[in-house]
Amino acid sequence: MSMKLKVIIIDDEIDAVNLLESIIGSKTNEYDIVGKTTNPLEGIELIIKKKPDVVFLDIEMPQMNGFQLLQITSELKFEVIFATAYESYALKAIKENALDYILKPITPEEVFGALEKAKQHLANKNNKADKYKELIDKINLSATRRIKFPTINGFELIEINNLMYLEAAGTYTLAYLSNGEKIVLSKSIKLIEDIVNSNLFFRAHRTYLINISFVKRFDRDLYSITLTNEIEIPLSRRRYDSFIKAMKLIEG
Repeated sequence: MSMKLKVIIIDDEIDAVNLLESIIGSKTNEYDIVGKTTNPLEGIELIIKKKPDVVFLDIEMPQMNGFQLLQITSELKFEVIFATAYESYALKAIKENALDYILKPITPEEVFGALEKAKQHLANKNNKADKYKELIDKINLSATRRIKFPTINGFELIEINNLMYLEAAGTYTLAYLSNGEKIVLSKSIKLIEDIVNSNLFFRAHRTYLINISFVKRFDRDLYSITLTNEIEIPLSRRRYDSFIKAMKLIEG
């Protein structure tokens, strides 16, 4: 694409705005930053006025989050690149037709990688809807996929939707299924977490990895998460904010 891409940056953290501006601004021959703001309401006005090709958008912001902003501007045509500190938003970002998402701390490689993807999408707009459908289908398929977990005697294929939570047991991990079955896995919980690799799972505590779709309630006084089978899982206090963000993935 020979023309410069018009870019808008919307993030409530001024440091994040300045960093993105610095990175993108290093290639003025390819990209033109036509607007930037820490206020999502002002961001809507900028989008309407400037008609950008690409919007870098934070998710957690005061007044309204990035998804709400997108709903308001849904009639306008631009590519969205989410910049977020929370990996659990990835699935929802894809379902909201985001072109890409970048996990903070932001790196130039990720920014320019996402912008290159934007160029390709803008050059092939006719294929855009099909590509999004393909992405969503893959995500939906992965949500019901079976994963091969190593056991003492071999391996066990477990459907991820039936896996309620995992508990560390030294160099082993105990897997608890929704049917009440318990399976001993022959890897540490950290390695098992890497195998699961799903936004449905949250590390509530160094000992526990939970499937957030089975969360029934949370007690902030006790920092205790109760699952649908009434099992109580402790929540590490330093993981509280991440837990609240992760839970927003399944709201509604």
